[in-house]
Amino acid sequence: MKTIQIINLHGKPAAIAVNGAAVIAQHVPAAALALVQAKALYALEIQARERPGPYTDTDAENYARRAAAAATPPSSPSSPSTTRPRPRTMARHRGRRRQPLQP
Repeated sequence: MKTIQIINLHGKPAAIAVNGAAVIAQHVPAAALALVQAKALYALEIQARERPGPYTDTDAENYARRAAAAATPPSSPSSPSTTRPRPRTMARHRGRRRQPLQP
């Protein structure tokens, strides 16, 4: 027996999971693509009996949010990607004395 699961995004169909494969609709915006992919993966894991069922949209969203949080590396102040270089203003003028203006 084939199991078909419709994955919704904001109450509208965004993907379908059928016996080990998922198809995501083309109208899914890029910003929501990872959420829909994770929800589809959750549905596939239920179909494969790797997770207890039944599929619910709320459980799938929770799964997707946990997956996104686990995939996001924590930011640290010493990380080179988060720190900006210091401006070099006035750095080249240190130690120099101004010369008096000549009339």
